[in-house]
Amino acid sequence: MKTFRKSCINLLHILLLSILPFKISSSQRTQAESLIKWKNSLSSPSSFHSWSLTNLQNLCNWTGIVCDTTGSISEINLSNANLTGTLSQLNFTSFPHLTHFGINHNNFTGLIPSTIANLSKLNFLDLSHNVFHGNIPLEIGQLTELQYLSVSNNSLSGTIPYQLSNLQKVWYLDLGSNHLESPDWSNFAGMPLLTHLNLSRNELTLKFPDFIPNSQNLTYLDLGWNKLTGLIPEMVFTNLGRLEYLNLTDNSFQGPLSSNISKLSKLKDLRLGTNHFTGPIPEDIELALSMMVTDKCDIYSFGVVALEIMMGRHPGELLSSLSSSSSSSSSTAISDGADLFLKDVLDQRLLPPTGKLAEDVVFVVSMALACSRTAPESRPTMQFVAQKLSAGTRAYLSTPFEMITISNLSGLQI
Repeated sequence: MKTFRKSCINLLHILLLSILPFKISSSQRTQAESLIKWKNSLSSPSSFHSWSLTNLQNLCNWTGIVCDTTGSISEINLSNANLTGTLSQLNFTSFPHLTHFGINHNNFTGLIPSTIANLSKLNFLDLSHNVFHGNIPLEIGQLTELQYLSVSNNSLSGTIPYQLSNLQKVWYLDLGSNHLESPDWSNFAGMPLLTHLNLSRNELTLKFPDFIPNSQNLTYLDLGWNKLTGLIPEMVFTNLGRLEYLNLTDNSFQGPLSSNISKLSKLKDLRLGTNHFTGPIPEDIELALSMMVTDKCDIYSFGVVALEIMMGRHPGELLSSLSSSSSSSSSTAISDGADLFLKDVLDQRLLPPTGKLAEDVVFVVSMALACSRTAPESRPTMQFVAQKLSAGTRAYLSTPFEMITISNLSGLQI
């Protein structure tokens, strides 16, 4: 009897050992098949030839794919990959270990599927700079591990779902440049880890969003180019002492500016233009601003504004990317700002420039990038820039305009 029992145990061990590799292989095959099904629905470039079942053993080396230590796909990085299509054919349930999904700067259209909520381990989601339309699915609020969320520069509409405030680990939230409308802000919870919030260039109306003063770690806040009204809540000035960038431009805010605005002592960039504010500028903030202005900081503001005009949006994300890439000796991120083509950075609502206009655009963007360099000592002076502009200086294009990258321009000696 003991011999029989021992034989059964040995047989069970053999069966378990034979099944385990099959499970791993089966999981990889399921993920590969899901990717290939999605790829076949896209207009994809030849660089995706590695996506093939005949290349299954190299799944973790497929273009844009990263695996974890178990061999399961953990990252899909396809930003700026010249892809056209939708997400409707991507089976999100095949990727239970996915932590990073980036498809920004492509030509994806259609709706954002609610099934994206199946990516329960996701901490990075970037769908920006595409042509997605429809509502932001409220199911995104179930992705409670998210830390970075950007759906900016799409054609999304409808009210902003209050479920987004369930994302209590998010530090970066960008919903800018869409057609989003104001929800009932009272349903939103404060987001304690949020440092970057962009809601600019939407269709927001009514009062200042209630949840913002309760997001006390904010350093960047952009509500510009909306239709917000009413007074600026006093808690904005008393609670958001870490703000470095505040843009309320082109709304319908009204009333006097509180003297407590001087408590925003870390502000480096304050924009309040085109509103209905009344009364004098508080003395404390006027003094603080006059003390901050120098030739070099003036030129930085010029560079940022020039880039904003050329791009049709605030260049904060681009400048941050350039700053981080210059401080890092190596980077394999597809989304590195320096690798972007100039034509993709420019305002996509305008026709691509040609001839002398293209030369002018290259010169202005090169000058703006130089003016907004991280190190003040490396920026040109305002006098130098004024002389160049007055002289009608143009860039000589030795490279076709459509092939010029931001790294080509940011490396130029001005």
